[in-house]
Amino acid sequence: MKPQRNRGTRPGRVLLACLGLGLICSCTGTGDPPGDHAADPVELNDAAWPMHPIASRFRGANALGAGDVNKDGFADYVTNYEFDQRYVIAFHPGVTGKVVSEPWPTVVAWRPEPLENGNGVNPEDAALGDFDGDGNLDVVTAQGWSSLPFWEGSEPGVRLVWGPAPADVLDESAWVDGGRIPATVDRGHLIYVVPYDVNGDGALDIVSGGRIHGGNERRGGVVWIEGPHRTEDRRDLSLWQVHDIDPDQFSAHGLVLTDVDQDGDDDIALANADFDTPEEEEKVIWYENPGTGSPAQKGPWPEHLIYQGDEFFAKPQIAVADLDGDGLNDLFTQTAEDIYYFKKTGTAPVVWQRIVIRKDPVAQWLARPIRAMDINGDDRLDLVGMLIHEEGDLPGTKAAAFWMEYEGAEPRADNWTTHVIKWGAGRTMMLGVFGFGEKWDQVNFADLDRDGDLDIVANCEEWWEDDIEFRFFWDPSVDPQSVAVVWFENRLHESPYTFSDQDGLCVMEAEHPTDLMDGTWIARTLYPGYSGGGYMQDHNALSPRGSEWTDTRGLEYAVEVAGGTYHVWLRRWVPERWGLLLGRSESNSAWMGLDGEALGSILDNEDGGYGEWTWRRAGHSIQLTPGRHILNLRIREGGYAVDRVLLSSDAEYAPSGLGPAETP
Repeated sequence: MKPQRNRGTRPGRVLLACLGLGLICSCTGTGDPPGDHAADPVELNDAAWPMHPIASRFRGANALGAGDVNKDGFADYVTNYEFDQRYVIAFHPGVTGKVVSEPWPTVVAWRPEPLENGNGVNPEDAALGDFDGDGNLDVVTAQGWSSLPFWEGSEPGVRLVWGPAPADVLDESAWVDGGRIPATVDRGHLIYVVPYDVNGDGALDIVSGGRIHGGNERRGGVVWIEGPHRTEDRRDLSLWQVHDIDPDQFSAHGLVLTDVDQDGDDDIALANADFDTPEEEEKVIWYENPGTGSPAQKGPWPEHLIYQGDEFFAKPQIAVADLDGDGLNDLFTQTAEDIYYFKKTGTAPVVWQRIVIRKDPVAQWLARPIRAMDINGDDRLDLVGMLIHEEGDLPGTKAAAFWMEYEGAEPRADNWTTHVIKWGAGRTMMLGVFGFGEKWDQVNFADLDRDGDLDIVANCEEWWEDDIEFRFFWDPSVDPQSVAVVWFENRLHESPYTFSDQDGLCVMEAEHPTDLMDGTWIARTLYPGYSGGGYMQDHNALSPRGSEWTDTRGLEYAVEVAGGTYHVWLRRWVPERWGLLLGRSESNSAWMGLDGEALGSILDNEDGGYGEWTWRRAGHSIQLTPGRHILNLRIREGGYAVDRVLLSSDAEYAPSGLGPAETP
């Protein structure tokens, strides 16, 4: 039975309606996975989703390949780091209770040796697959050309890194570099790889796409790279052969393998807009598979135009799904203002109807990822989209990640409701003047915490602290904190976090906000000694002189109190260094407010206690009437981190250590 819908709009949101669901999680606000679901319908938890770190160390994360590398039943993820010249695999902790509370183990599967100026390879994409047939997952990578090899590296081609047995996957030395496939060297600037058995011979092949090679002007086009049929030959990369699907295509980032004409074999769909794609050549197209195993597969595949227009930006992605349930797979892509829904109306020949879905104003910005998944568990597909910065800026009023559901019997152009997953971070980096900022690149879906709903895994290509202006991949002192690979926790069926006054104490883990109205507070697990599942840190490098209370909307914590005079305590960490200009006294304060109004003075702003968890008492008490209130925490100086927040009605009380238990 379809859930009943409650269309009351939340204050402060733009067209973000709530959804009444027939299931409610029985867990409390402790961050534990939900248990059995009760039958009483409740309104959907429409708060922004908690964002948990998977990998935070490296810069330029622009790939997200999934696979169970250690064979423990959980998905692991490979990411290449363009500005640190590394291919890194992050391993699911394996025990669901640890997926939130502990950092994910990682291994560097490959990096250049020696690690020195001019020895980088310009990593552009990475994926996992068993390319040598030994039963272990390997890494396949796309690499590009660069005129700045000291920054990005430059070694165009497709590289293979052979993976070890599951017991050895965390041993960096067990991963063996196979090098570049000779037939791919300098065949364009390669930017995308997909493992796929194209000819159906049982040996995994590679589908790859690229853009123009700046050194030889060769287009990467769309190709498939045939792996040797015999298992014993597959590590001999000289035997791998390249076959052109379209050697003249300008770009093929985000290409999708799908049976477009539904004749039993997979075709390829893509949107070709990129930095060097002429506007008059921007298209959404599909390539028709000549037939699995046929000789014609080794020649160019027939190209079919779906749509042509100049409104796209660099690297729009394609989603595939039967959105309307008519048995025909549809296609989707994003522009800054719209989602194009290409509804398939026939297969012989393939016919499309373009339906333009105007995005909610909060989602109208430069965009890249889009997918169609059932996010809210109502047995209907929703749309999930993510945005990228423009000249370093992704405004805090925009939804950096969002999902959309349709009302009524079928999806149309005008019956969609948008929900925010994450708000934009704004302009957080000084490097924004050079075109760096919050940039979501790829997205994956998995039930990471095994609570019965789909969570979201994503990589953010360009968002780290500003500690790098004059530091490069070969400099051993480079050690930035980065929003690299994260997962967003789906809590739509769980009640929002609310904290109660128990015997004069109201205690909350900072990483459990009732809502996240500010995209710059990031959940972290890097500083040791935190309590619970981590802490929240202001990931902004532009505020050494302090942001104003009105600059952001911050974090919201709902508290139920008996009323009276309360004293505010925070367990905080001030980093010794945070980027180029921050750290110590420049990173030791935040703003706190009550019910949306700033309290009387800056929170904390005390010297000392750097590089350690320290309890600090706010310089003023607050008067609370009995009942529910919203405690606000907003950024002031970048790098400031908060582990716990505590309200006490006892003026003599002083917490120590981790402090008392959370009071959900």
